[in-house]
Amino acid sequence: MPNPVPVSPLRYPGGKALLTEYIANVLEAHLLTGCSFYEPYLGGASVSLGLLGKGCISRAVWVERDPLIYAFWHTVLFDPDGLCSAIEDLEITIETWRDFQRYRVILEPENSQFTLSELGLAGLFFNRTNFSGIIGAGPIGGRNQSSKYCIDCRFNKPRLIEQIQSVSSYSDLIDLHYGDAIGFMRHYAEKISTGFNFVYIDPPYYSQGKKLYRYFYEDQHHIDLARFIGEQGYPWLVSYDDHPRIHELYAQNRIQPIYLDYNVKSSRRATELLISNIEIPPPIYFESRPNREEETVEVALVN
Repeated sequence: MPNPVPVSPLRYPGGKALLTEYIANVLEAHLLTGCSFYEPYLGGASVSLGLLGKGCISRAVWVERDPLIYAFWHTVLFDPDGLCSAIEDLEITIETWRDFQRYRVILEPENSQFTLSELGLAGLFFNRTNFSGIIGAGPIGGRNQSSKYCIDCRFNKPRLIEQIQSVSSYSDLIDLHYGDAIGFMRHYAEKISTGFNFVYIDPPYYSQGKKLYRYFYEDQHHIDLARFIGEQGYPWLVSYDDHPRIHELYAQNRIQPIYLDYNVKSSRRATELLISNIEIPPPIYFESRPNREEETVEVALVN
């Protein structure tokens, strides 16, 4: 029997865990509770995991483009015990960070000299030891480890193992795919449109994407996504950073601002956008309250 409400082991810039309840209400309002939930820009998977844990959806379909993140989720679903054992044995040091650089050049997870388990462990390692969880960023504490907070400060092994085991208990309800999000949606367009499905799209940010993601989008990619999803008849929801270009691309759709107060990194309230082809609730305000341990670390890293 699956454990209740699994929590993602991954840290992600712009993570959308706060939207879980909002999307659950959208599903209920449109009689979509119990649907298959597609998340073609997977990342941390916080929304679909939350919805699975609450029993709001029957299945989750995941698509991930980054080979290290895909390999991590594959290992969570198919070899969680092996992953947890590897985590226990892993030394969280700057020497390991340097040694693991060989994994960051891998472009295809299935066609490399490394196993998916090795790549998956590397994906988790970089996510938990790099600044803000960014795979391509530098290590917390810097390469000289001269900061008060060192590389292992966000790598809580017992907690990560618990989270991985919790997620793995839902493996029978999750379909995982590797590849490009738009390409996947094109390929399965008929299947998605004829089933009891909902698609949640959380693409790379428009303005800061290059800094946050290894597989960021240029303007043309954002255009391609807007054109494609605008032609689809199945229910979908897109979340984006609030940028004039996004308002322009989705002018024909319903757009609602959401207010995210990450009161650790900044006193400024961030505005993001929810866009859909179905009715969605009016503007809302989310206050993020990270646990005290993580809050202390984030404040120190930013200041």
